[in-house]
Amino acid sequence: MNKPSLRVIFPVTALALLLSACGGGGDGGDFQNEPRGSLRAASVTVANSTDTSLNGGYATSDVFLNDIVKVNPIGGEPETCRMRFANLPKTGTPQLIMDGEIRYKPGTTETTVTTVSINAIEFRLVGPAGANVNRATNVVTYANAVFESTQGTGRTITLSGTIPLRAENKPEGC
Repeated sequence: MNKPSLRVIFPVTALALLLSACGGGGDGGDFQNEPRGSLRAASVTVANSTDTSLNGGYATSDVFLNDIVKVNPIGGEPETCRMRFANLPKTGTPQLIMDGEIRYKPGTTETTVTTVSINAIEFRLVGPAGANVNRATNVVTYANAVFESTQGTGRTITLSGTIPLRAENKPEGC
């Protein structure tokens, strides 16, 4: 019976330990950290959903935010500032929780893509229609912004309200 040599076992073991220390190469994407408490309030209203259980107010005095990152992809996509939010429960139905990601153009008031998810039902707004980034006050405001389902169901929601941005350690233009 052939025994594996230490020359084979050691590099494989070292690689496994390195990957486990790094989290195994998970899906961190462009973000450097997970959303965490911000002590900033967020409040939005969902209307016109065909799933009426999603309609209503979502609010908290401590929305979770991650650090904003600037991404300059190779190819046709524009440079964007990106952030994620979480822990935005529906008023009166706290088991319905909204989270999402906001992407916007540095140095402008324009969003490029906003994605929100309510209990794994995902909706997306592509472009700036109904959205405004105020970098001076660190908020993104939505006014009757129509989000479409990403699952191809044809469902939509209309979103109005504000989501804050984390104010500290923002990259230039974000």
